[in-house]
Amino acid sequence: MEEIIDEKKIGEKLTIGVQAEADEVGLYLASEDVSASCAFLPEEWDNFVAAVKEADEAIQKKI
Repeated sequence: MEEIIDEKKIGEKLTIGVQAEADEVGLYLASEDVSASCAFLPEEWDNFVAAVKEADEAIQKKI
């Protein structure tokens, strides 16, 4: 398993991590109250990234 992002703090209480293994990308997100992880196939990862970019563009227009 290759660490892409090794538990990077992205907020006061929010941490993200990303790993790649064979044909999956693993995403880990944690706060002090809850944590979640997801495994993506390559096409699913591409769709996830595209959706996050789309959401970010919409958010930037409102700021």
